[in-house]
Amino acid sequence: MKTLIIAEKPAAGKDIARILNVTEQNHGYYESDKYIVTWAVGHLIKLKDPDDNDERFKKWTIEDIPLPWDNGLKVIPSARDQFKVIKDLIKRKDIDCLINAGDAGREGLLIQNWIYKMAGNRLPVKILWASSLTDQAIKDAMNHLHDADEKEFIDLFREAETRAIADQVYGYNYTRLLTMLYRPPGQKGVLSFGRCQTPLLNLIYQRDLEIENFVSKSYWTIEAAFDEGFSGILIAEDGKSQKFGIETEASNLIKELSGKTARIKECIKEHKKEKAPALLNLPELQNIMGKKYGMEPTRTLEIAQKLYETHKILSYPRTDSRFLSSDLYHEIGEHLKSCDFGKFKDCVEKIDLSSHLQDKSYYNDNKVSDHHALIPTIKEDIEKIYEKLSEEEKNCFDEVAVSFISMFYPPYEYDSTKLLVEVSGRNCLFSASGTAITKLGYKEVTAILKSTESKIQKDTIILPELSKGQVVQVKELSIKEDKTKPKPRFGPGNIVKLMQKYRIGTPATTANIVQTLLDRKFIELKNRNYVSTELGRQLIQIIPEELKSPEFTILFERNLKKVNSGEINKEEFLNGIIKEIEENKEHFQKSGLSLSIQSQSIGLCPLCNRELQPGNSNWYCPNYKEKDGCDFKLWRKVSGKKIPDTELKKLLDTGKSGLIKGFLSKNNKEFSAYLVLDKEGKLSFEFPKMKKR
Repeated sequence: MKTLIIAEKPAAGKDIARILNVTEQNHGYYESDKYIVTWAVGHLIKLKDPDDNDERFKKWTIEDIPLPWDNGLKVIPSARDQFKVIKDLIKRKDIDCLINAGDAGREGLLIQNWIYKMAGNRLPVKILWASSLTDQAIKDAMNHLHDADEKEFIDLFREAETRAIADQVYGYNYTRLLTMLYRPPGQKGVLSFGRCQTPLLNLIYQRDLEIENFVSKSYWTIEAAFDEGFSGILIAEDGKSQKFGIETEASNLIKELSGKTARIKECIKEHKKEKAPALLNLPELQNIMGKKYGMEPTRTLEIAQKLYETHKILSYPRTDSRFLSSDLYHEIGEHLKSCDFGKFKDCVEKIDLSSHLQDKSYYNDNKVSDHHALIPTIKEDIEKIYEKLSEEEKNCFDEVAVSFISMFYPPYEYDSTKLLVEVSGRNCLFSASGTAITKLGYKEVTAILKSTESKIQKDTIILPELSKGQVVQVKELSIKEDKTKPKPRFGPGNIVKLMQKYRIGTPATTANIVQTLLDRKFIELKNRNYVSTELGRQLIQIIPEELKSPEFTILFERNLKKVNSGEINKEEFLNGIIKEIEENKEHFQKSGLSLSIQSQSIGLCPLCNRELQPGNSNWYCPNYKEKDGCDFKLWRKVSGKKIPDTELKKLLDTGKSGLIKGFLSKNNKEFSAYLVLDKEGKLSFEFPKMKKR
C-alpha cells in the first residue's frame, strides 16, 4: 500500500518528491513504491454562490435578500484537471493514507479539507506541519506527522470555514443591496462591500477629512543656549514644550529673562539597557518595507512568499507571531550558521552560542500560534542563492536576518542625562537631555543597515558634566517659529499597523484587502499615501456606521474565536449575520440616497474604439457580444507581474508603458521591460537598452 501526499502548490510538491526520492513522473503527480506526491494549485475548491444552486438568484432583486448561505462547494473551472488527478488518486485501491502537506495555517488547512470533501475521501489523514520548505524542515515534519482529528486542527478548520462563508455572505448580500438601492438608473458599476475592506476605506476617508479640515496655526517656542555648552527648551507645567500662540508673548518673556542667572534644579543620570526588539512577523516586515522603500504590502508579501517558496531561505511568511517556540532553541545555531556570509559574517562570528539562553523575550510558546516569527532557514548554499536575489529580495531578507542576528547580542547600553534648568525671576524651567553610548550591543548588528547607523549617530548628544544646584550662565535666548501639523495620511509604511490595531484581516490577507480597494478605485496611492477617491467617499457615506466602524471587525473576530473554541457553533454564527442583514436591509431602504458613479474605464479599445470594461482578471471590450465581436483584452497580470491600471492606461494612450520591474521568466528569473501594444492589439515586451561601460 502507498501513502498519497498532497502539497499546496506544484513547486512544493516537486520538492517533497525529490526529498523523499519519489522519481517516477506522471501527469500531475510523482510516484514510487511507497509514496505518491501530487499537489493543488493553491485553491482548487471554492464556495458556491446562491445562483449556482438556483438560477433565479442570477437576477438581482431586493426581495431575495438575505440570500441563503449554505450553498455547498464547487471546483474552480481553471483547476478541474488537477482536481481530477487528485480525486482519481484518492480513489485508487492501493492508497491507504493521505498526508496533508499544504501550507501550515488556517487557510492551508481549509484548502486541503475542501479538496478531501469534494473528492469524497474516506481515508485517514495525517498533517505535515512545517514552518519552512527546506529539505531538513520537510524531513523533520515527515518524522513528526500530526493526526487530522487532533482538536487543534478540527477547531482551526471550523473557524476557517466559518470565516470564509461569513465573508461571502457579507459580500454578496451587501454588494447587491448597495448596488440596487444606490446606483443611479442607467449607470453601470457595482458598489462592492467587504467585511474588512469597508472599515478600512472608512478609516482612510476619515483621516482624509481630518487633514482637509485641518487649519494650521503658528506657534512659538523659546530655546536657551548656555555658556557651559548645552541648550534647553522652555517647558510648561506638564513637562512638554511651552508653546506661545502670540509671538509677542514669547519675545516679552525673553526680555524679562535676559541677563538672569540660572541654576541646575535637577540632574538625573541613569544607566539604561535596551534589549534587541522581538523578531519580525509579516505585519512588522510590511511596515518596515513600506516605511523605508515605499513598498506596498502586496509587494512585500510577494517577495517574502518567494523567499520562502522559491528560494527556501525564509521561514513561513504569513505569520503574526514575533516569537520562537522553545523546541527551536536546540537547532537555532544552525539557523545562525546560515547567515555566516557577506555583510552578516563579522557579526555572526562574534557570537558565542554557549552563552545564548532561552530568553522569554524571544522564546515563548504561549505567543506562537500557527507559526513562529520570521527567521532565515537552515540552508548550506544560502550565500549562492542570496547573490542571485533581486535588490528588493535582498532588502527584505536583510531586515529579517538583522532582526534575527540581533537577538544573540547583548543589550544596547547608554547613559541618559536629563537636566532641568531654572532661570531666576519667573521660575521658568528649561529642559535638556543627553545620551552617551557606553555599549553598542545589538545595534552593532542593526548598523549593517545604513539608515540605522545614521540614526545612532543622530541620537547621540553629549552633555557636559554638571550637578544639581550648580549655577550656569545663559548665553543666548531665541525664539523658534513652527506650525501645527495634521496627523499623517496612511501609506505603505503604516497601513498594516492600522489594520492590526483594528484586527482588519490577517497577516495572510491584509495586503489583498488594500489591493482590493485600489483595484475597485475606492482609494488611490498618491505620493506614497493612500487617499480616498470621490467614488470611495460617496460609497462610505451611505453605509451605516455599524457596518463601516472598525469595531465591526473587532467584534467579528471576537465571535469567530468563540466558533474556534466551540462556545458557539457555525450555524449560530452565520444565522446571526443573516438576521443583521435583514435588519440593515430595512435601514437601507429608508435612506433614499444615491450615488453618481463615474465611468472607471482605463480607456478605449484600440480595435473598435469602445470603452473597455473591467473584468475579474482583465479589461475587455464590451463589443465581444456582437455577431462579429471584438475579442480584445488587456490582462491585469503579465508574466507573473500585476500591472497597475495607470500603466495600462498609459499603454492604451501611447502604445507603450513605463518601465515595469518584477516580470518573471519561464526560468522564474525576474526582469524589467516596457509593455508595447501594436495596432493589431498585440502585446509584447521591449527591453531597456544596456548602458555602455
